[in-house]
Amino acid sequence: MIKPFLIVARVGDRSLHPHWLQDGAPMFDVFLSYFGDEPQKYRDQATYYEQAKGGKWPEIGRIVEQNWDLISQYKAVWFPDDDLLINASEINRLFSFMLAFDLALAQPALSMDSYFSHSSLLVQHNSALRLTNFIEVMAPVFSAKALQTLRHTFKQSPSGWGLDNLWPHLLSADDRIAVIDAVTVVHTRPLGGELYKKNPDLHPANDVRKLAEMYPELDISRSSFKNKFRVVAQLRYAISHNPLSAFILGKKQRILSKKRSKQVTKYGQSPKTGV
Repeated sequence: MIKPFLIVARVGDRSLHPHWLQDGAPMFDVFLSYFGDEPQKYRDQATYYEQAKGGKWPEIGRIVEQNWDLISQYKAVWFPDDDLLINASEINRLFSFMLAFDLALAQPALSMDSYFSHSSLLVQHNSALRLTNFIEVMAPVFSAKALQTLRHTFKQSPSGWGLDNLWPHLLSADDRIAVIDAVTVVHTRPLGGELYKKNPDLHPANDVRKLAEMYPELDISRSSFKNKFRVVAQLRYAISHNPLSAFILGKKQRILSKKRSKQVTKYGQSPKTGV
């Protein structure tokens, strides 16, 4: 019997995926696609396993296409890079946030000690979740519906560059995109990892240009103002107050609430007469 969620990851000889299975009972299955040379290297660590060369996103596109009848059964699917450090308990939490907030596309926030491309995606203090217009290709989580909508794009950029700007344009206005600050991952290596070294033919800048040419009706340029990172809404954690601050805040709320209530006609009374 399959679990509710799935991880699909392209992994190399230095993959950190063993940590993903520790410190908790996984609520997810794991599909590992190994791009190294050692036969059956991680077979016993995966629910589903294969060995194949190639870049991350074209190969993920192939995996999703070839295994759609299986993958489409999962409620959400995560496609992390193999140099992300996180444990099973936190991954479970990541998937739980996807369902609880009905998210179409999301990612965990990056820890402050991570290597990063976008500082906007670093974890925010006292924040649980930010609804945004952007997540990056390093660690996207897709709802089943969003995956159905976006899966055809995975092969359209060999390096994956540009996909993160494209995806929000292809989702509907009602689809929620989020950075989940309640769950953090550590990006442990500088940008351009083992997969890039094993695939020197990848040309990210060309991929971005070609992707833009495929969608001339959309402005997916990262420099475009409308594509700049935005926080549409934010869920913050409650803040604890010391005794004096708690008293002052309580008194302030009591006074303001009483004042506001006097400006509102009570239930069942006439707005003019109050009777």
